[in-house]
Parts: sequence; structure tokens; C-alpha cells
Amino acid sequence: MYYNQLNIKSDKLFDYLLNLPHDNLPWIEHFGFDGFDVDLSWVDKDAGLAALHNLYPLKRLGLLRIPPNSIYDWHKDEYRLSTVNMLIKHDHSHSLFAKSRDNYYINITELSYKPYTYYLFNNQEYHSVINFSKPRYLFSLYFDKELDYTSLKELLHPILL
Repeated sequence: MYYNQLNIKSDKLFDYLLNLPHDNLPWIEHFGFDGFDVDLSWVDKDAGLAALHNLYPLKRLGLLRIPPNSIYDWHKDEYRLSTVNMLIKHDHSHSLFAKSRDNYYINITELSYKPYTYYLFNNQEYHSVINFSKPRYLFSLYFDKELDYTSLKELLHPILL
């Protein structure tokens, strides 16, 4: 499985991240993305993050930016086994997972993000992002300890759809 939608929503963090002055943030390079650290105190301020943290502790929160008219190439993460993401802002983009079909084709599955919605994301499956005309902003996090997708899915099952 590639991803699972969480049944909890962001009640404060989404709006905070959406309304940040994105052009003026102190962006740093983070595995090819522009990254902005989000204060860990949001775990106590956002009901969705609090529920997640209570089931499996969080270590780091961040906002990732992909430039317009670009593709973050197909890959499996070297540094994360799984995560939780939430798309904050985009104009036209696609988040895709891939599985090889034969020598010529791959089967793709798209994750169509809904506003205010968290998704458990399997970083060990091939995935890519295609972004078009404007920057794309995605909230993402690190768990305190890395855990494979299947094990994390079992731990988080009370808040998964």
C-alpha cells in the first residue's frame, strides 16, 4: 500500500502554514527541497498532530517547497521509512507512486490530497511529484524513531480511514 488518509483533520496548523509569508521564510536545502522548520510546539496546538503524537511520538515538523515547472524524480527515501504529509498549497501538481509493469511501462497511483487532511505516506515505495506553474508547499514530519509503513499503519489504525 502507498498511503492512507487519516480520519483526523488539521484544525490550526493548515491555516497557519497557508498564511505564512512564503517568499520571506528562511528556507534551507533539505534533500533537494526548500525546507522550513515548523516549531514542534504545534503538536500541542493542532488536534490532528496531537492525536498522531499520542499514538507515536513526533520528532521534527517542516514545510517543503518544490519550485514551479519541475519534477522531483522517482525515488525511495534513504532517510525515512514512512511519514505523514499534508498538502498546504499548490496550483497544479501530482503526487504519484509507481510500480514497474514491464520493460516499457510503470503503473502509477496518484495521491489526490484534500485540504486540512493528513496522509500516512510510504516513503519506501517509488514516488515522485510533478509540479507546474507555481511553488508547491507540503507539510511533512519525522517520527521520533523510524518505523516501516506496515508497522506504523498498525499503530495508527485508530486514526486511519
